[in-house]
Amino acid sequence: MSDFLSQDELDALLKSFSESLPEEDKKTIESIVTLIFDPASSALGMIVGRETRIKIAQVTQTSLKDFITKATERIVLANIKLSEALQLNISIAMPASLVLRIVDLMMGGSGEPTDQNIDDIKLSALNEALNQMIGASLTLLAEKAKGKVSLAKLDIKPVDDIEKISMLFNPTELLVCAECRVEMENSSPSSLWLFAQLTALREVNEKLFPKEKKQEKVKVQPAKFEEFTPAEAEVPLQPTEIQQKLELLFDVPLKIVVELGRARMTLKQVLDLTVGSLIELDKLTGEPVDVLVNGRLIARGEVVVIDENFGVRITEIVSPKQRLYSIRETNGV
Repeated sequence: MSDFLSQDELDALLKSFSESLPEEDKKTIESIVTLIFDPASSALGMIVGRETRIKIAQVTQTSLKDFITKATERIVLANIKLSEALQLNISIAMPASLVLRIVDLMMGGSGEPTDQNIDDIKLSALNEALNQMIGASLTLLAEKAKGKVSLAKLDIKPVDDIEKISMLFNPTELLVCAECRVEMENSSPSSLWLFAQLTALREVNEKLFPKEKKQEKVKVQPAKFEEFTPAEAEVPLQPTEIQQKLELLFDVPLKIVVELGRARMTLKQVLDLTVGSLIELDKLTGEPVDVLVNGRLIARGEVVVIDENFGVRITEIVSPKQRLYSIRETNGV
């Protein structure tokens, strides 16, 4: 084990790479990693039955080969592919101690496993946990991306030989490495690491956090108005002219309705009407009825009987000007 670096030496090595990352890229990576692990940590807490938080600690750059070669304990690597609205490949590296603790809690243990062997059953349990964690993350990512985000691949492998394991990335490729602290209730804190290509994270950031278009500054200045001379007032039509224009409409037939009164009824009341039913109107006894021409009120009067027919004696009439405009509006003149 003398060939392995201590955790302090590994942290110092990773920190040396972080200086080459621009501050803007660090903030971009932190935002994306937070979107992924905030819902994932809640899901993990429900799976293991303990309150759990996964929060980003630092962002650096390194290759998977350098990271795994210098790791202080055995690493389990989860290769994840996201598709559709977000195209992103990520690898999550977890120390064996964290994997064993999660699996032990899932199986009803205390979180302090005695069996340190990672077999297929434990990998299957971890696969189920990661599926639920990623599923929770996808919901939030899809909401931010305004489109469906799917899990295209989830492959979990313990890393025994870096040269023989299938990876999403070239082992020597320089990747972004986001170290996250895993704080689980009644357990000592641990770490996991997320790896991805910087260019891919930048593209994802543009979809998740689109920049608002800057509004162009508009030059504002006081409005200038031209001076206008008062227009000559329109000369009103003379009575003779009105008469001449009105004579053109003398042969137009008009519909005259005498309205005795009105009532509001429900559909049921209308359907219940039978011979002999009484309908109470909104007019009082002796109140004048309305005389409408093409739906326009022009006069009021009282109902009379002429021989054997009903008639209306006009008792009130609107002014000639109002009558003229009512007729003109009705006929579209």
